[in-house]
Amino acid sequence: MSAYTQTPRYRRCQALFDQRYPNFVNAGQRYAEWLSAALTPDSTVLDVGCGRDSLAGHALRRARRSAGVDLVADDLRHNRAVQLPVLATAYQLPFRAQSFDVIASQWVVEHFPDPARAFGEMARVLRPNGSLILLTTNAHNYVPLLSRLVPSAARHFALRRLLRRPAHESHPTFYRANTAKALNALAERCGLRIAQIEYIGNPFYMAFSVPLFRLALLYERLTDSPRLRRFKLYLLAHLRKA
Repeated sequence: MSAYTQTPRYRRCQALFDQRYPNFVNAGQRYAEWLSAALTPDSTVLDVGCGRDSLAGHALRRARRSAGVDLVADDLRHNRAVQLPVLATAYQLPFRAQSFDVIASQWVVEHFPDPARAFGEMARVLRPNGSLILLTTNAHNYVPLLSRLVPSAARHFALRRLLRRPAHESHPTFYRANTAKALNALAERCGLRIAQIEYIGNPFYMAFSVPLFRLALLYERLTDSPRLRRFKLYLLAHLRKA
């Protein structure tokens, strides 16, 4: 736990959330569950944008062979979730075609300026009937919509100082593969198909203010409706290769 999550204000927000959602399963937990279900002890898996660790590190360590690619060498040196950390870009994956049964990626898709190229590479190294499991930000939610209106310097300050968010959230974002419609178009182009999509909320970007957090909770309640779930913050997608 960080010092930020231990502040009285944050704990008050957490208590309000727990009253409304006592059995909530957050996006990271759902991502880990999906990845665990896709993997077997015989699986080979690639973590694209693996960073220092993974929300599904336990699942990754179950695989027979695991690799991870990232652009930051220091993060790769600290990664213990994959067996083979590789300094590489998603636009040019250094693996043979059809090398992996499963590809996983968390908090990366939103940073692709050219998602078609990245998805084409992931489809190339994925085996037939393989799974691509993505956890990313939903472009239809108010958080990315507002962030695009805020100057870059102010956004970085808010993320790092006020919200104590990870450094990767300060990287440039494009949101070009961050809706169901965009993912479906990319899938068709790359020989993939969408097997499942789930939307998961998170009001804690507003936990720096209890009144704003209450408004964020109201938003969560409204978007619990099946017709409005596509406006929640996180998008979890499972794509299969034909």
